Amino acid sequence: MTRLSKSNKGLPMSLTTMISRVGQNIRLARKKRGLTMEDMAKRMFVSRKTLQRVETGESTVGLGVIASALLVLGLEKDLEKLAEPTADTVGNLIDKEKFAQKKRVRKKMSVDMDF
Repeated sequence: MTRLSKSNKGLPMSLTTMISRVGQNIRLARKKRGLTMEDMAKRMFVSRKTLQRVETGESTVGLGVIASALLVLGLEKDLEKLAEPTADTVGNLIDKEKFAQKKRVRKKMSVDMDF
């Protein structure tokens, strides 16, 4: 049975669409490999209903279940791409700003200590 989660209600349509696409991609990969839902669910150690929820893109499915599906399909390396630091534009800009501020502070300190 699906757990009720308040966070799922607050997801923007763009994110629910992306989650749905991930489910569709997993379904397509399963079919390309000739796996039935029953076979894949057994390999994932989940019920067929849970796999169906993955493939329909239900946002309440846990990350561990998604990881299990990717493992069965041989696509587990794709999980590393989630929140990859090199692709974090905002985080990288913040880091650059912090570095620039530290650099400016160090210059001031060396000038102040110069007799």
